[in-house]
Amino acid sequence: MLVRLRKMFGQRRYLKRPSQIINYFTCKVKSMELAVTYACNQNCPGCYAGDLKDPAFLTQEQVKDIVKKYKPFHINITGGEPLLRKDICEIIEAIPKGVVVSMVTNGVLLTEEKLRNLKKAGLNTLQLSYGKNYINKLDIVRSAAKGINVCLSVTNTKPNREYIEQAMIEARKSNWHVLWNVPSGSLVKLFDRETYFKYRNDPIVREDNMFWAGWNTCPAGKHKIYVTAKGELMPCDRLHKVYPDLKTMRKDFKNKVYCNRIEDLKA
Repeated sequence: MLVRLRKMFGQRRYLKRPSQIINYFTCKVKSMELAVTYACNQNCPGCYAGDLKDPAFLTQEQVKDIVKKYKPFHINITGGEPLLRKDICEIIEAIPKGVVVSMVTNGVLLTEEKLRNLKKAGLNTLQLSYGKNYINKLDIVRSAAKGINVCLSVTNTKPNREYIEQAMIEARKSNWHVLWNVPSGSLVKLFDRETYFKYRNDPIVREDNMFWAGWNTCPAGKHKIYVTAKGELMPCDRLHKVYPDLKTMRKDFKNKVYCNRIEDLKA
């Protein structure tokens, strides 16, 4: 309980506006993963959206409609690679300021100018993929990310262990967070239990979702949703089952836990 409270209290840095605090208590959905494209400039093993490759992409008007429909507290813009969208800043600007906006990127296209423009557009948090499959852009982030929260996103696999250790060091040095991602697909067999449980209770660690820190149950289908680049509603970026509406999905997940997993992971 103490660890959970410390992590939850640590999230207060994400709230930069009074409207965001109000939205936390009035929202329909605590957290939304929003795929704005499935185009990507990388081909990483174990990609959560690996089976959703599709030329579809959300327009700015569709993004506005989705936000109005689901009324989320937090939106994590994902893909594919969001920075492949030339209008990514306009997409962020289309989201009401009462919503906390984060964006996940593999970093290939990240520049200081782009990061400053994203901040100006309203980006609250940069979620930067970090590990053996990614380019190190930490110098750019340190130079241009002032005023933006930074979260290094790592996948808990044994081949990635040294990068996880590095991410923890870099995050402590710069007052960032580290986001844990349990491997999926072909990488499941490489899950690094030792490192996972070594750091899991650390205050700077977030697990799967920045706004679910410190909890031991999966929020998918209840407090967290995933909207595809076609506008389809799914419970999670890993569980790709389409639902017609929130009510139906929440009824289905009322007594269901998709992947957390904590006790299973200890096995």
